[in-house]
Amino acid sequence: MAAGFFETVIQQSKQVIAENETEPPADVAFYSLGEVYAHHDYKGRDYALSQYYFEKLIMNFPDSQLNAEAKTYISLFENIAAKEKEVADAAADAAAVADAADADADAAATEKVSQKEIIVEKKNESAPVPEPRKVVKNQNFEEAVQENLQILEKAGKKKPADEALYNLGLIYAHIDNPAKDYEKSQIYFHLLTEQFPDSEFAEEGRIWLGLFKTIEKIQQIDVDIEQQKKQLTR
Repeated sequence: MAAGFFETVIQQSKQVIAENETEPPADVAFYSLGEVYAHHDYKGRDYALSQYYFEKLIMNFPDSQLNAEAKTYISLFENIAAKEKEVADAAADAAAVADAADADADAAATEKVSQKEIIVEKKNESAPVPEPRKVVKNQNFEEAVQENLQILEKAGKKKPADEALYNLGLIYAHIDNPAKDYEKSQIYFHLLTEQFPDSEFAEEGRIWLGLFKTIEKIQQIDVDIEQQKKQLTR
């Protein structure tokens, strides 16, 4: 995946799933497919299809240690979808105001909306590598943070600091973490990819950063539309 052989990962993962989608290593195959379709550099990137494979992983392997990360990915997809809806609603309001005030402004708002990342309809595709890891024990996120910070302090810029940075990024993006903080999550993923670009965890860090970037784009479009609405109502 890091080398850009996305189609190879897809083909191999689907072959594994086709043999038996309810027995290992099908869980890793589902996870890999979820990551490929969420990857920022993959031209066929499809968040809906990525979510589909993560959901298949959770459904077929309810006890897999990969489920925590899969659920966190899904929570980000749902966040993106929710923000997409907010932008669409804001665009509709802006269009209504523009229709009443200025047709040209309406066209500008519509053009702005067309730039957003589109979450496409889930594909009803029959689903036909990283080892499972447990980042948080017993849902004790605070303890997990402290453990990984201690690893960072001891390791400095040497391994296993890369894994600790990845863990911290995931912990702060974790769907069940009451102290969830996407900004902190991005900081740790940025440090991971900058300090350890060749780490086995770096590629996953880049995928997470790509998702956060999508959310930021949607938020900026929402802000732009709100500004247009204010200008139209003056």
